[in-house]
Amino acid sequence: MSRYGVIVWLGLVLLAVSAGAQTAVTTSGGTTNAVPVFTGSGTVGNSPIYILGGNVGIGTTSPGASLSVDSGSLDFDNFGFVSSFRGPGNSYTNLLLGGAISDNGNGSYTVHGDGGSNYFAAIRMDNQGGNAGAINFYTFHTISGSNYTLTNAQLASYERMSIVGSNVGIGTTAPAYSLDVSGQIRTSSGGIVYPDGTMQVTAFIPANCGADYAESVGVSGRREQYGPGDLLVIDPDHAGKFLRSDQAYSTMVAGIYSTKPGFVGRLHPASDPASKAEVPMAMVGRVPTKVSAENGPIHVGDLLVTSTTMGYAMKGTDRSRMLGAVVGKALGSLDSGKGVIEVLVTLQ
Repeated sequence: MSRYGVIVWLGLVLLAVSAGAQTAVTTSGGTTNAVPVFTGSGTVGNSPIYILGGNVGIGTTSPGASLSVDSGSLDFDNFGFVSSFRGPGNSYTNLLLGGAISDNGNGSYTVHGDGGSNYFAAIRMDNQGGNAGAINFYTFHTISGSNYTLTNAQLASYERMSIVGSNVGIGTTAPAYSLDVSGQIRTSSGGIVYPDGTMQVTAFIPANCGADYAESVGVSGRREQYGPGDLLVIDPDHAGKFLRSDQAYSTMVAGIYSTKPGFVGRLHPASDPASKAEVPMAMVGRVPTKVSAENGPIHVGDLLVTSTTMGYAMKGTDRSRMLGAVVGKALGSLDSGKGVIEVLVTLQ
């Protein structure tokens, strides 16, 4: 409503009062009654506007503010729609924007289409339950050229952001962190600043997100026979190639087939056809490794050597045979059988 419209409206109110609306009276109990501006039949429902002192009430005979609206809404000429309905079927306070949706006061909403591709936005505060005080934000488009009813459940599917306590959720109605995002996050400039003050501008790529250094090496036999975690030794019969270990305390041990190497060294470009027949062999760093308890349970810190089980490491106990046979130190434990644990590769 424009400033001119407000002035005209107030003028009409004053005219109505001076033209015969009731004046304030004092009852025997000393209570001042509100002045109905439009009396109609004299009932509250047909006398929606009341003036009490300096306050104007719509639908209420006891306005407690300059403008009080009782169990109703304010429609700002299709710019916004404010509702305070909190009946049994609707325990929310709503601010509906865009003029394309109105609150019916019973847990449903009416979407008003105008033949175009309108969008509506809504801000709603929960007043009950564990999320009381939470603020939820909704956006969606209307169905062109039609009016229809929208339920609370349907509106909930259009929720885009929630503020619950001190947490903000995007794409989630129950954020568990200060910022909880269900989906991807993108920064168009700058970067991510961490608690220590450092900033990351470029993300790690998959090839650089492991915790080991590996070399791309050729293997004997078919490459498909090898898998991540395999313990590899030098192939004595084929210079420059490697194979899976199958002897205990082998001093030919060379490394471990890396699951996800951080860095890969190569003798030729990755695009070279020869690379397709190679595997990444970790020589330094932390690597998931196949281990066996055939020489006793493995505990954190144990020195590991090759075992008789092909491709598996075991705990080394014979100090006289461990020089040159140690592949690394256990960072995990294995009580029995076979498994995979993280190993710190330290060839010695």
